[in-house]
Amino acid sequence: MRTSTKRWKACDMLTIGLINNMPTAAIQSTERHFRDVLYLAARGTEIDIQWFRLAGARPANYRRLEDLWDSSLDGLIVTGSEPRAVLLRDEPFWQPLTQTIEWAAQHTSSVIWSCLAAHAAVLYLDGIERRRHQEKIFGIFESVRMADHPILANTQLIWRVPHSRWNDLAEDDLSASGYTVLAKSNEAGIDLFVKQVKRSLFLFIQTHPEYDVGTLMREYRRDITRFHGGEHDTYPKVPRNYFNNRTAAELELISDIDADERRTRGLEVLEQAELPDGWESTAVQLYSNWLSYLATASHEKVPQATS
Repeated sequence: MRTSTKRWKACDMLTIGLINNMPTAAIQSTERHFRDVLYLAARGTEIDIQWFRLAGARPANYRRLEDLWDSSLDGLIVTGSEPRAVLLRDEPFWQPLTQTIEWAAQHTSSVIWSCLAAHAAVLYLDGIERRRHQEKIFGIFESVRMADHPILANTQLIWRVPHSRWNDLAEDDLSASGYTVLAKSNEAGIDLFVKQVKRSLFLFIQTHPEYDVGTLMREYRRDITRFHGGEHDTYPKVPRNYFNNRTAAELELISDIDADERRTRGLEVLEQAELPDGWESTAVQLYSNWLSYLATASHEKVPQATS
């Protein structure tokens, strides 16, 4: 694997690499989510986003992963992916991901590992295994700030954020391996945690602050469709703390009725459902803090002129 020899530039622009690992059907929506929150978070700072994938087909605007090794990035974001294998080491992205981890630790100031990417990264770095839950951790949950850190500057003590995953990480395992938990939910587990890995601050996010308010609705409908198509054995649980009480109660009742009626009535209820207030301000603040961290790091690495 080649390494970059380019020097850090003055911070008139931040260059962000984003490795989008979502399935083909979700590539564009995931791209939109991250692009929107990053541009809002930039707050006047010019940013250039370069798009990559670890494995699978690449859209026309995406570069090859091999191009990453010669790139000069300030920061990197690696998205999660829909699991395809029981063991993370058997996922098709595993080998290119491990290359990316090694490269990023040496050639970025900070990396955000999102959801499944976070699970894979801590497994590779420290052998920490994720734990599968019997029920999907799905809905909007309160996160509580657990530590002071630049990434959490100007955030509330408690905020609401979407969770959507089957697996979790044990706080004791993370603490024993030198990770610092920044925020967690009493109901849904850890939200944010960090660790310095060589010259890069690795930020791990188990939640999805980048989601728009309709994403959990679309995921719920997708899971219902998969159930009716025979892909899932059980009817999906209603996302928690997402719909109002009346809608949530109606959807819970639907899970116990005749299958044909369930399909029709479920769609009717969802069509009329009100979406919750968003979490955009929290997402923008978190990513703004991350971009500020990158900008500061970039300035520190610019060689000083001598007289």
